[in-house]
Amino acid sequence: MKQKLTPRWFIIKLAGILFAVYSVYNVFIIVRDGEYIPTYGIAITAVVAGMFALLAAFAWTSEFKDIRFLNIRKAVFIVSLVVIFALKLRMINQVIAYLDFSKVKTIVYCGAYFMTLAALLVLFFYYAIVVRNLPLFPKASVILPLFALLLFLGSFVLEIVLFYKYGVGLEANPLRTMVIRPVFYMGFISLSVYFLLPPKYAVASLPI
Repeated sequence: MKQKLTPRWFIIKLAGILFAVYSVYNVFIIVRDGEYIPTYGIAITAVVAGMFALLAAFAWTSEFKDIRFLNIRKAVFIVSLVVIFALKLRMINQVIAYLDFSKVKTIVYCGAYFMTLAALLVLFFYYAIVVRNLPLFPKASVILPLFALLLFLGSFVLEIVLFYKYGVGLEANPLRTMVIRPVFYMGFISLSVYFLLPPKYAVASLPI
């Protein structure tokens, strides 16, 4: 049967495109700047590229119905989120050391960092626990994706303030910051919207 094109379908495909772009960007970093990056940094960048490629694959396989594939898809998505969270978490000591309550820009940066961490954790909890039992968690199935969306959006806004008011960019140069940071956040915001709008007839045994 032909796939019906719905707003939810377009949202998840948009997320897939954005995640794919972010993955390709990290490959670009390795190719373009590899000689200036230590081996450890290249390995981390390669893992990030791989995880976002898996998120893109997750987004572009939303119509698959084979239960075995769906179970693999679910596991891949969870692993990707956990790895991305862990990679982000590894910076926590540096972020805390950077925090200086007398300097607003450090507060803004730390706020963006911790909001992103919290949003990833919310998405993980939602997909690992709630999504398979949507009828049992009617409120959580709405509150958690909405909370994740607001956290990602809030973090994005803080990074905008950080860049345009304080001149602090989180990529190698201003152009990359202006292009890639929106790609990163809009990918996760799109994913959160997708989860916020579950299918009309969600089946508890099928990962969405």
